[in-house]
Amino acid sequence: MIKKVISVAQMSAVLGVSLTATREGIARDRFPFAYAWQSPGKKSRSFVIDKEGFRTFLVHSLGWDVKVVDAEFKSAGIQ
Repeated sequence: MIKKVISVAQMSAVLGVSLTATREGIARDRFPFAYAWQSPGKKSRSFVIDKEGFRTFLVHSLGWDVKVVDAEFKSAGIQ
């Protein structure tokens, strides 16, 4: 089954940045394809990252080649 969302760890692996940097970027609305929310009374946050939105962001906003994106997705375990 193909999943429509990816994990923070997978996104971090593709971008080559730390998990903390990725989480904070999502929480501060730096990525239009991802969002975070925090339940009232809880310290933890939950993250949702759209796989196709992330792919489109890499190709169109960052100018990555499609072959490079596919290779990075494969190495990060994103199907």
